[in-house]
Amino acid sequence: MKRFAKASFAAAVLTTSLLATTACSSSSAGSTSDDTASTYGTIKPGVLTIATSSDLTPFAYIKDKEWVGVDVALVTAAAKNIGLDVEITAHEFDTLIPLVAGGQADLTMGSIADTDVRRKTVDFTLPDIIGNNALVVPQDSKIATEDDVAGKKIGILQSSQALQYAQKFWTESNIVTFPSNNAARLALSGGGLDAILVDPQNAKAYTDQFPMKVALSAVNPDDRGGAWIVNKEDEELRVALNQQLRTFLADGTTQKILDEWNPADDSQPVIDWLTKYYAAHPSDKYSVE
Repeated sequence: MKRFAKASFAAAVLTTSLLATTACSSSSAGSTSDDTASTYGTIKPGVLTIATSSDLTPFAYIKDKEWVGVDVALVTAAAKNIGLDVEITAHEFDTLIPLVAGGQADLTMGSIADTDVRRKTVDFTLPDIIGNNALVVPQDSKIATEDDVAGKKIGILQSSQALQYAQKFWTESNIVTFPSNNAARLALSGGGLDAILVDPQNAKAYTDQFPMKVALSAVNPDDRGGAWIVNKEDEELRVALNQQLRTFLADGTTQKILDEWNPADDSQPVIDWLTKYYAAHPSDKYSVE
């Protein structure tokens, strides 16, 4: 059994956890049963325990003391449909996958990239997002192309999709990792960095609020998109979530949620990419293709 020492969950958190639930999660599943918990192997009977970071705008973040965002809305709806309530706790980003791999959380989310390295320790659902990375620089920066980042000091969220991109394609840059996007932004504002590589949503927020601009966008050609992560022993849970994701894409729920929580980006290219990806991966069981 992967579910061990439930009390160790709190001890494993490296920072103080902020416990919160989404507005609709307190009664999202109605009455649940031990059979449901047994089927999906959740840590708590009838509850999907989720670990994520609180600044992954627009995917998972806290607003007015409530968890909101694209992933929060989708996973809450999916959990409700399969008979589970949702409980979300906040942690530093680089602890999320270890928490799931160690059986201390059922799931993590927040546009987390599906990679071969990560697949060695955890399983991924189908993706629910595809995106790019934005290089944010001071307004007076001369950086304009990827060639210009050579020798530059670039701040990036640790364990992130952006970090994987930079480590693969920007080998001549000085990469500095941070525990949060906000920490990297503060370092850029303070003159300690030449640029930061973040998701487009945080890039827009920073350029709207501070004297910064987006120098360029970078897309990894090998990207599998961002997906939810579950423990390797939770095959039934992953299959059930995949089925929900397919339903949400087909009935328009995914696009509606993208438009609601990520209005700055056109959702149609995401929907088109997801449609092709789901068609190319028709099985809801895990595969390594």
